Amino acid sequence: MVISIGGSVSTGSSPWIDIVSAYEEVGVLEKELRIGESGLYSIASKIYLQNTPTKNEFSQVKRSLTEFGQQVPLPLRLAFALFTRLPGISAGIKTEITKYRSRKRSYDKFLPGFSLYSRRMLKELEILIGELKQLENTEKKLKIEKIMNEYIASLEKCICSDKKIVFDQLISPRLLFDEKYGCVASNVLSEVKIIVVRRDPRDQFIDLLLKKKKGYHLMQTSEAASLFVNEYMPRYDRMADMLDTCDHSNIIDVWFEDIFFDFETALDKVETFLGLKSRPNFFHTFDFSDASSKVKMHENDKFSKEVAFIKDNMKRHLYRY
Repeated sequence: MVISIGGSVSTGSSPWIDIVSAYEEVGVLEKELRIGESGLYSIASKIYLQNTPTKNEFSQVKRSLTEFGQQVPLPLRLAFALFTRLPGISAGIKTEITKYRSRKRSYDKFLPGFSLYSRRMLKELEILIGELKQLENTEKKLKIEKIMNEYIASLEKCICSDKKIVFDQLISPRLLFDEKYGCVASNVLSEVKIIVVRRDPRDQFIDLLLKKKKGYHLMQTSEAASLFVNEYMPRYDRMADMLDTCDHSNIIDVWFEDIFFDFETALDKVETFLGLKSRPNFFHTFDFSDASSKVKMHENDKFSKEVAFIKDNMKRHLYRY
């Protein structure tokens, strides 16, 4: 069984991965596996919705997945490290270096066989795209589901384990609740067990601000709060709607806050969903006391105006303490 546990930035998916990893029958890939960022899920969803990807779309996905398996050569890594520290280097050059690094993610290093199985899947996908005009709609759906599920299963085999395997960010919420294709992503990947981790957006915003993520620390906090709401409210609205209507046989949601305020209920939900039978006596990989400092951060008066703004706009997505 392949399990995807993921949340948006600073929503607490790592703590839930730590908790699930304490079960003897569960293994966790140590690194994130963001293959969806190649555009693969968009192409698969497009086929599922009876549309034909363009040659250019397929070529871009093929290039991305191929490069994801590679790593930046050591001499080049050292050169980049030195180069980016030079005084006066332009932001544009730094951006290009970052883009190059993100294309070569060393997936073959921690998931041996990644490139081999990716090339095999891409060949099958290319053949299917060429046959789409001759296929009935139902057959298109069945074929793309088969290709995607077999691909994910092949990546699971790379680990050589008889355990249930967690792939962090295999299906990130940003892609799962994409405005155009998110509605069918869980159908296309029907054999993956998907756990979406949510968090009170007031705490998420403060965490992003304090961790200096998304550039919020470089602007007025009121502006940062406005940008946060503009980005996340539409996405979280779609997420809530889809979670209400989707097939819950392969997708559920939990909250980071559940760990502290409704742990038994949330854990029962996860155990039932994943078929976990032997609960560990303790969750040795998760520090409950340390994580507790990340709960109810919004009660601090320092960001009271921003918290009030987020609360007024995102009432639907606040945690019910």
